Amino acid sequence: MPASSAPRPVGPGALPQSPPSVRVAIALLSTLAVLLLLYVTVTWLGRDGLIEALTDSGLTRDEAERFLVINTSAPLVMGLLFGVSAWGVAKRHSWGRWVGVVAAVVLAGLVSTTMLTAGGITVVSLLLFVLAVATAASLLSRTTREWLAAG
Repeated sequence: MPASSAPRPVGPGALPQSPPSVRVAIALLSTLAVLLLLYVTVTWLGRDGLIEALTDSGLTRDEAERFLVINTSAPLVMGLLFGVSAWGVAKRHSWGRWVGVVAAVVLAGLVSTTMLTAGGITVVSLLLFVLAVATAASLLSRTTREWLAAG
């Protein structure tokens, strides 16, 4: 009889260990949450310097503040969604998988649109794009779906 790749319970009544795709998905979701929330934190901690730089480039102070609020709102929401999704998947909630998939697809779309309209690829944008695609792939894998359905 061939060895089964299905996770086995450790003891009677114990839940099976999560498959690698689930562990990778949780790690990627957590990484994206940390990166995006770190970006928002660093931006807000340095907002005075950023506002000064934006006003030097021709914006009024109100416009510069609005620019920062708008440009940190999406990463804040996305970071929170990735964090909630990581928690949901770790607790075997199938909604966590779908929140993560939607957030990853939206992030990949935003980053690719930004790369195309800005006319170039940065290391950060490429990293976010690759992490988003890998997250969606891990969440959409058969083993992740089956593990969450069994919970």
